[in-house]
Amino acid sequence: MRRQARFEAAGKISATEAGEWFERSRCLIRQALAQRLNRAADIDDLAQEVYLRLLRVPRPDLVRNPQAYLYRVAINVAEEWRARAAQSCDHSSEALQNLSAHDDLEGDASQHQRAQAVQRALEALPDASRTAVVLHVRDGMTYEEVAQHMGVSRRAVKRYVAKGYAALRLRLDAFASGSGFADADR
Repeated sequence: MRRQARFEAAGKISATEAGEWFERSRCLIRQALAQRLNRAADIDDLAQEVYLRLLRVPRPDLVRNPQAYLYRVAINVAEEWRARAAQSCDHSSEALQNLSAHDDLEGDASQHQRAQAVQRALEALPDASRTAVVLHVRDGMTYEEVAQHMGVSRRAVKRYVAKGYAALRLRLDAFASGSGFADADR
């Protein structure tokens, strides 16, 4: 009773007194927290929060039963923790990868537009140039393999690919500058 009287009469709680009361109520506080938390690792963190709140009590002289007060603070801290945890997002590596994969909608739209522009530019090429470029770039064939496939010389394939690249560059530069393909057709 002597300690409780000091607690109530002081009007200000010292760290020493707070520590004494916290130690005397530690088991009760840990039980209250353990009943309301899913993870045992959080109990010590929240018990520390209870202690810090005890140090910040503005009018400790109004606390009649410090043990009951600490128990109530522990319950409130646990409930606040649970409410925050329910609103928090998953921060696992997999969740963050999925999040970053889905959040780049502007990049996805831009990439889709570029792919459509490349497809339209390829379709506008003469047949020989388009075939040579597609077989060489997309399919990874060498000039010799493309030449065999098309039934032409290696030199002709180099010429088709060079002309195809030049035409694609013009059309894609016109697209990138925002003027579309109209300028490249002139």
